Amino acid sequence: METVELRPLSLGELLDRTFTLYRRHFWLFVGIMAVPSSFAIPINVFFISVQGGLAPSATPPLPQILTAVTGAFVFVIIFWMTYALAMGAAAYAVSQAYLGQAATVRGSYRKVSEKFWRLVGITINLLLRVLGIMLLVAAVVGGAVATLFVITKGLAAGSATPAAAGIMGIILVLFILAAYVAAAVLIVYLGLRYSVSVPVLMLENRGALDSIRRSIQLTKGRRWQIFVAFLLAAIMSYVGVIIFQGPFLIPMMIAMIHNTRLPVWLAFLTAVSGAVGGSITGPISMIVLVLCYYDARIRKEAFDLQFMMSALEKPATAAGTASPA
Repeated sequence: METVELRPLSLGELLDRTFTLYRRHFWLFVGIMAVPSSFAIPINVFFISVQGGLAPSATPPLPQILTAVTGAFVFVIIFWMTYALAMGAAAYAVSQAYLGQAATVRGSYRKVSEKFWRLVGITINLLLRVLGIMLLVAAVVGGAVATLFVITKGLAAGSATPAAAGIMGIILVLFILAAYVAAAVLIVYLGLRYSVSVPVLMLENRGALDSIRRSIQLTKGRRWQIFVAFLLAAIMSYVGVIIFQGPFLIPMMIAMIHNTRLPVWLAFLTAVSGAVGGSITGPISMIVLVLCYYDARIRKEAFDLQFMMSALEKPATAAGTASPA
C-alpha cells in the first residue's frame, strides 16, 4: 500500500499530482481507456476510407442511406454506453490509486458493472440538458431570423435604403453569434456543476439524480479551478491525439481534394493511431476530475481526517475503503 498524502491542493499541485498518478499507473489507465478506443476502430476505418470517395453529384439510394444512418445510430449508442463504462472504471481506478490501494483493469470494470444503469442514467440526464439548451437556442435563433426577415421585407416594401437593410443584416448576425456564445457559456457552466457526478456515483454509492445534486454541492466555489485544470488536461489530450494522427492527416486531405478513397490499410492505420492516442491521453481528464472531487471533500468535509481516522480504527479493512462515510 502506497503512502497517502491527503490535503487541499493548489491548481499547480493538482496538475502535478495528476501527472504523478498518470505516470505511476500508466498501464492501468491506458488499459481502461483502450476498451472504448478499440471499439471505435471499425467505424472509424469505414468513415475514413469513404471520405472523398463519393462524387459531389452522386446520391446513394434511399435504402443505403437509411441503412447507414441506422447503423451509425446503433453504433453511437453502443459506443456511448461503452465509454460510460470506461469513465466509471477510470474514476474508480483513479480513486484507488490516489488512496494508495491496488487496482486492476478487470477489477475496475467489474466494479463499474454493478452501477452500470445508474451511470447510464447520469449520462442520459446530462445529455438531455445539453440538448434542451441546443433546442432552445435553435428556437430563439429561428424566431429572430423570422422576425428580422419580416422587418427587412417591410423596410424593402417601404423603399428603405440599402444601408438600413444592411444594418438589419448585421444585427441578425450579431444576435445569432451572441445566442451561440451564450449557449456555449451555459453548457460549460452546467458541465462544471455536474463535473464530479461520475466520481460521486462510483465512490459514494448514490443514485443518478442524487449524484448530480451532490456534484453541484461539492463544486460550488471550486468551479474556476476545475475549469482551468480540466481545460489544460483537455488541451494536452487533444494534442496527444493530433501527434499520433498527424502523419496521416496529409494523405487524408489529399484524398478529399482529389475525391478519392483512402486505401483500406491506410484508413486502418489512421483509425488505430487515433485509438492509441485516445487510450494514452484520455485518462488525464478523468484523473483531474477525481482529484477535484477529493479536493472538494477535503476542503468542505475534512475527508483527509475521515480517511486517517478510518485507517487508524480499521487497519485491517482500510485498504478496501475507497470512500469512508
